[in-house]
Amino acid sequence: MSSLYVISAVGKDKPGLVHSLTNVLSDLNINIVDADARAVRGHFSMFLVVDLITSRCTYEDMVQALETVSTHFDLGLRTEKYVAGRRKSNKKLMVLTFMGRDQPGIVASISGILSENSINIEQIKMIARGEYIAIDMTIDTCDFPHTQSLRKVLYKYTEKLGLDISLRNDNVFSKPKRVIVFDCDSTIIQQEVIDELAKTAGVDQVVREITNKAMNGAMDFQESLKERVKLLRGLPVEKLELLINTIKLTPGAEELISTLRFMGYKIAVISGGFSFFTDYLKNLLNLDYVFANELEIENGVVTGKIKGEIIDAKKKGELIEQIADIEGINADQIVAVGDGSNDRFMLSNAGLAIGFNPKEILKDYSDGVITSDNISGLLYFLGIPDTDN
Repeated sequence: MSSLYVISAVGKDKPGLVHSLTNVLSDLNINIVDADARAVRGHFSMFLVVDLITSRCTYEDMVQALETVSTHFDLGLRTEKYVAGRRKSNKKLMVLTFMGRDQPGIVASISGILSENSINIEQIKMIARGEYIAIDMTIDTCDFPHTQSLRKVLYKYTEKLGLDISLRNDNVFSKPKRVIVFDCDSTIIQQEVIDELAKTAGVDQVVREITNKAMNGAMDFQESLKERVKLLRGLPVEKLELLINTIKLTPGAEELISTLRFMGYKIAVISGGFSFFTDYLKNLLNLDYVFANELEIENGVVTGKIKGEIIDAKKKGELIEQIADIEGINADQIVAVGDGSNDRFMLSNAGLAIGFNPKEILKDYSDGVITSDNISGLLYFLGIPDTDN
C-alpha cells in the first residue's frame, strides 16, 4: 500500500506560512518528495507530495496536526491519497508566450486549441497585466512532434484573436542571451528607406514593386537591390541628408533598446539597406554593431552602384556567426528580429528568432511573431516580466 499523500493549501499569503506547514511535517518525521508553492496577488497556494513511510504517525495524526496550522492561518487545506497522474519520461516541454489587448476568454481560447491538439498545459503564469497582457504557458508537446507545424496552427488561430505569440523550448534560456540583432527597415524604423529614396528620385512605383517582390522571396535580393539602386543614379547626397530627418523609429524601439542595454545586452543592426542611414541610427541609439550596404557616392551624387559586398540573406546569416565570434559566445546566445525574406538566415542562425510584422515566408523561420506596431513586446518573448505585474 502506498505511503504517499497529497497536501494542498490555499489562502492569503502571510510570512511564516510555509515554515509552519513544513515544520509540522518535520516534527512528525514526514518526508516531502515533491513541492510547488507560489503567491499571486497576495494569495498563496502550495501543493506537497509527502511520504509517511519514515514516520511512526498515522494519516489521521498528520491531518490533525496540519489542521492546527490551517486554523491559525485561515487556510483551505485538503489532504488525499496520492494517485499517480500524468507523469511522462518523454515530455517535450516548451514555453508558449502570448500577448495582446486584454479581453475575456483569452486563456479559454488558447487552452482550447491546445486541448484539441492533445497538448497538456503544465504551468500558467501571468507576466504582464494592464491594457495589454502577456502570459507564459509551459506546455508538453510530446504528442505533437512537429514544432513548426504547431507554430503554424497557433499563428493562424491567435491572429484571429489579435494576439502575438512565441513558442520556444523551455531550455532556450539555459545559456543566457547576450546579443539582440535587429533588421533595420520596417523593424527598428517604420520606413523602407530605399522606397523613400525612390520617392525623392521620382521612381517610387517601380522601386516599391521590386521591394515587395524581394521581401516576399519572389525575387533574388542581390538582383533586386542592384536594380533599385541603379534607378537612384544622379540623386544628390543632400537629398539623403534631408531624408535622415524624416526617419521614424518603430514605436517602442528606443525604449526597448534602452532597456536591453541596461540589462547588459549588446545591440546590433544587420541591414540590407544603406550605411548612410544605419550609421545615423548607430549614433542615435548607441548601437554596438551596425552592418549595411554602402551606396557609392561620387562628386556629391549617387552613382547607382553599391560599394563592396552586398548584404543579402546569406551574408546576414554569416554576420550572426561573426558577431558571436567577436563576443566569444555561441550563435544560440543571439536573438534575431526581422520582417522579410532577406532575414531568414539571420533568424535561422540565431538562438531565438522573432518575426516583426513578418512576411508570410519568414514565419517558417520564426519562433514567434509580433504583429502589433509596438516592438517592445519582445521583452516578454525574452522571458522578462513586467515589473509592475
